[in-house]
Amino acid sequence: MATEHYYLKKDREGCTGMFWRADPAGGILTRAPTANWPRDGAELKGTVVDSKKGRYLKCSEIKQEGGDWKSAPDGAYMPFRHAQYYLEKA
Repeated sequence: MATEHYYLKKDREGCTGMFWRADPAGGILTRAPTANWPRDGAELKGTVVDSKKGRYLKCSEIKQEGGDWKSAPDGAYMPFRHAQYYLEKA
């Protein structure tokens, strides 16, 4: 699977970022990481995963607005759409 690059965007006001999600294919005991969650304006790199719960990006790298690229925490997933947030291909 190829690595893809996305921007975390939002289409209305609200929170200042979105917490990581757990593996959408995982069981009820699967936990999402809590470190370095994407804030508004973040960029994400990873591989696209389609699941019963929808389309997610399995994140391998994150760049907070104004920052440098860093490794994403293990098990970090981001849905392509949730509330006001969505992922837009870079």
